[in-house]
Amino acid sequence: MADNALTKLSLVGQLGVSLGAAAVIAVAFYYFYFSGALDEERQKTEQLETLRKEIRALEVTANKLQEFQREVAQLEAKLETLKRILPPEKETPDLMRKVQALAAQSNLTIRNFTPGAVVNRDFYQEWPINMAVDGSYHNLGMFFDRVGRLSRLVNLGNLKVSSRTDQTVSNTISASCVATTFVYVEPPPAPARPPGATGAR
Repeated sequence: MADNALTKLSLVGQLGVSLGAAAVIAVAFYYFYFSGALDEERQKTEQLETLRKEIRALEVTANKLQEFQREVAQLEAKLETLKRILPPEKETPDLMRKVQALAAQSNLTIRNFTPGAVVNRDFYQEWPINMAVDGSYHNLGMFFDRVGRLSRLVNLGNLKVSSRTDQTVSNTISASCVATTFVYVEPPPAPARPPGATGAR
């Protein structure tokens, strides 16, 4: 049997060869296995951090969406309340007739009931009605109370009261005022964007 070349080396030489072989094996293990495992671990860590950032961004978006939905719900509730107080234009003539009927029910004699010029505001219109009635303080107060109980908003202003010269038991004063109702105006729809149009840059 041929002599092994390694056995011809001294103990120090044999140890050096063994250490060199171990180093080669260690380097090969690092490059072919361990470095690949490290790269894979690093990629997984980066992917995990990316997912965490996306989750945090989605959580922020979800919170903002919930807040936005709450604000929209509050605005819609306020709008519905506003619509109940401010009638649409088509209901205004009925409301005027109701005010006129309340004056008659309060035993006031109506001398004048003339709609005035409509005043346009931002999101509503003012519909004034010039009124003049005869009656008593008690009946006038009853009329104001009944108007104040209407579900629709009617403002009574520019009140002028004077004593009648020809007073009777039920007619002691003459009064004039402006009864103003407020009409909600629907905003115009947004103009349709032509097909293929893009926003301004």
